[in-house]
Amino acid sequence: MRHKDFVSQFPYILLFAIFGTLISMAIVGGLILATADLHGISNPRVAFAYAALISAVDPVATLATYAHLNVDPLLNTIVFGESVINDAVAIVLFKTLNDVPSQVFDSMTGVELTGRLTFGVLQLLTCSLGLGIALGCMYCLILRFSQLGQSTSASTIFIFFTAFFTYNFAEAVCGQSGIIAVLFCALLMGGFATPHLSTEGSMMTSFLLKQMSSIADMFVFLFVGIAVVYIEPNGLIFGLWVTLFCLAGRLIGTVPLGLLTNCIKNAAMKHRPSEKRHLLSWRHILMMWHAGLRGGIALVLTLELGDWVDEIDGKGTKECLRNATLVIICGFLLFFGGTTQYLLAKLGIPMGGVGKMEHHKGDMREYQNKILSWVKPILVGRPNHDNSNTVIANILSDIRALRRGETPTKIASQDTARSAEWTGNAYDMFGTFDPCHADEIALASSMRSSIPEMSESDEEDELDSSEGGIGARD
Repeated sequence: MRHKDFVSQFPYILLFAIFGTLISMAIVGGLILATADLHGISNPRVAFAYAALISAVDPVATLATYAHLNVDPLLNTIVFGESVINDAVAIVLFKTLNDVPSQVFDSMTGVELTGRLTFGVLQLLTCSLGLGIALGCMYCLILRFSQLGQSTSASTIFIFFTAFFTYNFAEAVCGQSGIIAVLFCALLMGGFATPHLSTEGSMMTSFLLKQMSSIADMFVFLFVGIAVVYIEPNGLIFGLWVTLFCLAGRLIGTVPLGLLTNCIKNAAMKHRPSEKRHLLSWRHILMMWHAGLRGGIALVLTLELGDWVDEIDGKGTKECLRNATLVIICGFLLFFGGTTQYLLAKLGIPMGGVGKMEHHKGDMREYQNKILSWVKPILVGRPNHDNSNTVIANILSDIRALRRGETPTKIASQDTARSAEWTGNAYDMFGTFDPCHADEIALASSMRSSIPEMSESDEEDELDSSEGGIGARD
């Protein structure tokens, strides 16, 4: 996803993330109370607290499919941005209903509760955004003045652990949203930290972050898959009902907001051609509704439900809500996650990088360029990288030589300083001075070449002798 695509759609992402979550929470909570006789959840506080946490969409499987197929950037940007920002909204709504003591909550008026929720959402969004940008600037300055980019392994590890530090610092120390802080920190570093890295460092960092994110997703769904075995019947029934409520809430929230987004774009961009307004078609809106999966955020928030749930709505209610969350996550993942590619093809959504968002160069673009002209000299400066002696370039050269049956280029043939630098970097990255194992491959090739090949007549003679030996033994 290009940064300029995300920035251009950010106001509309906020529209879906904030109001879409509120609409979904209201619909799901209202339907839970309306059907209380069918599942037993009858307390309004319990119903809306659970509706708040289950309204946080987390379409990991959908976004993975979008990225793999390189779908229409408008659809990918809106779905990705909404899934990240709405976590903060859902967390504020849930914590307000979950953490407030029962006596204080019962004494709060509707106006006080609304004001507390509104202030909490705005405070969490703005402070988390600002914290992420501030930390991103600090990391870029560290990369610039420490010259970590000169070492591929050091810069890769540094950037990897900044993600953990940013999340934990935002959550544990500042009480803000770690997800939003990491998002905007990553957006800033993507533009201003990359120049400090070599080509090799950028490639290795991207590879490490991608693979570690895949492993993290795998562990989350592995836990869900193991835990779903222990679901009890009451959690299964309630989970199936809430699944229907979530689909209804997602539909009621997505379609009107999609139409409202198009109205705003038409009004704000009336001087542009229609193809450059990036309007949401009915296909986009349908895929956005289809992308309403639930995941790790809903599961973590369910595990944080307090004991007040059992106290005011009966013993076993909290366990029922946990089981229902597992049912919803697995059901949405199997059905909607598994049909994403099929539906994209049926609806004719552009894939394979065919679609591209073109951005209008107006006053806002000039204002952004002025800000960049002031920020870039501070955060970037004049990075200087020597990419002529990179480890990966030498490894690829050796691999090509091995494929041609030639002897790989030896480090000793290079000058002493560059040889020491190459071997040092190779060991730091791979833990060996011979990352492509050229010596082992050469040894195996020589062993194969020393074994005489058998002619067809020799093979027939050996086969006849073996058959004769078997007949003699018989």
